[in-house]
Amino acid sequence: MASAESPQIDEVVAAVLAAPKYRMIAPSLVRTLAMRELAARRNVKAAIKATKNKLHQIVGAYVEQRIDVADWVRQLQAHEVPSPTTVSEDALIQAALANSHGAHLGASFIRASLDLMARHASTRERLPIVHRFYAEILADLPPIRSVLDVGCGLNPLAIPWMPLAPDVVYHASDIDRTIVAFIAQYLALAGIAGSVEVRDQAAHPGGPPVDLALALKLLPVLEQIERGVAARVLDALDAPFVLVSYPVQTLGGRRKGMGATYERQMEALVTEREWEVQRFVFPGELAFLIRKGSRQS
Repeated sequence: MASAESPQIDEVVAAVLAAPKYRMIAPSLVRTLAMRELAARRNVKAAIKATKNKLHQIVGAYVEQRIDVADWVRQLQAHEVPSPTTVSEDALIQAALANSHGAHLGASFIRASLDLMARHASTRERLPIVHRFYAEILADLPPIRSVLDVGCGLNPLAIPWMPLAPDVVYHASDIDRTIVAFIAQYLALAGIAGSVEVRDQAAHPGGPPVDLALALKLLPVLEQIERGVAARVLDALDAPFVLVSYPVQTLGGRRKGMGATYERQMEALVTEREWEVQRFVFPGELAFLIRKGSRQS
């Protein structure tokens, strides 16, 4: 395999990061993929194409349009609901307004949040059940005063539906600098304390110690980067509770036995580590609440 500092590796990385679709991705991830693809092909042009294809599978397929941070912030700050709501949307808005983290935001802010979450495949799939998802899974936990959301995407926009302590501190990380910039603005607008960082979990797993860590639909993506990295990330999360979820169908809607596959993977992970796990099944998503015990010292 070529050295991480090889001129050919640098050429592949530079070419990939020059593409508008991938220029905001963490360079460490691009370099990891470029090294692997160049080693497999020994051809810079082919390695560039293969690296872009892999990035599309990991991140590009989930965001259907480029994020315009300023425009998205303007939508959140608009004073009118942009279009009539459906019965189901109105129920979601009312549920958020009944939450201590949504009551002060107003219906237009909540509706805009729903519209924006629909632009990312992962959060869009969860929208119909977002009010149930967190309420049911987190119902029996002690007060959640700190959260770490790894590979967050647009998931922090769901805070108004999460049963979190009023003084919660919310930390989030993602490999996309545009998403990180937007989430930082969102937390400020929503009045949520916390931090957001660009972080390649495959290279630098973990984050600050918290009461609850979220890894939603993240582990299959990590395994596309490197086999075994999902387990390393779970081990690195310094939290007594970790909520992990998996998609049970492809972005195209095919199921292909994904749920059974992920159940076997989770069973192997928790058996090796003697963690307790509780299983939850929702339309389109399989979730596991892992109880790791006390925070690591």
